[in-house]
Amino acid sequence: MPRSFDALLFDMDGLMLDTERISNETWRRAGAELGIAIEDDMLMAMVGMSMPRCVRFVAEYLGDARQADLLQQGSHRHYSHMLQHEDIPLKTGILELLGWVREQGIPRAVATSTRRQIADLKLARSGLDDFFQITVAGDEVEHTKPAPDVYLEVSARLRVDPGRCLVLEDSSFGLQAGVAAGARVILVPDLLTPSAEDRASALAVCRDLHQALQLIRSL
Repeated sequence: MPRSFDALLFDMDGLMLDTERISNETWRRAGAELGIAIEDDMLMAMVGMSMPRCVRFVAEYLGDARQADLLQQGSHRHYSHMLQHEDIPLKTGILELLGWVREQGIPRAVATSTRRQIADLKLARSGLDDFFQITVAGDEVEHTKPAPDVYLEVSARLRVDPGRCLVLEDSSFGLQAGVAAGARVILVPDLLTPSAEDRASALAVCRDLHQALQLIRSL
């Protein structure tokens, strides 16, 4: 039976790389250095945001743009050290999923809100870069997720109609971006429990990438 999709588009952080928790810890460390309490609700609200959007959000949350800039600088320093000196943890099941996709010869790409320099470093150090034909980063499009730009751009580079693309995402912002681009989205939640609206928008909500692979095989 012919597949119902022509390409697979992958988010990066929180879907393939188990980096959202590390990111949260770097914000907490930066806050401790500055004497600023970092609340969990602030961190959870930033899941799926690009860094410029995070800084704007933190400035509004704290009511202090200067503190937000200092926090971002401290978080970036800790995060960069982690990327350079520590292993980047993979999400369970991602190697099996990517191995199957490559064996099947299915076009595949990464669509991330992360900046190009950081995205390339993460993919290289995690060993996932060789699985993908194309990567589009957040600083290469006008609007980041939840706008559809990154998915429209990556599908255009693959020369595949967005409606024939299957997107894998872990966040609400990513889900909204994929749906707005006209793609079908499989949601594999990481830190946040999907809302009723997210569940209604997604093609499916999977507990992990193993379950997502079983679903993809059937489509």
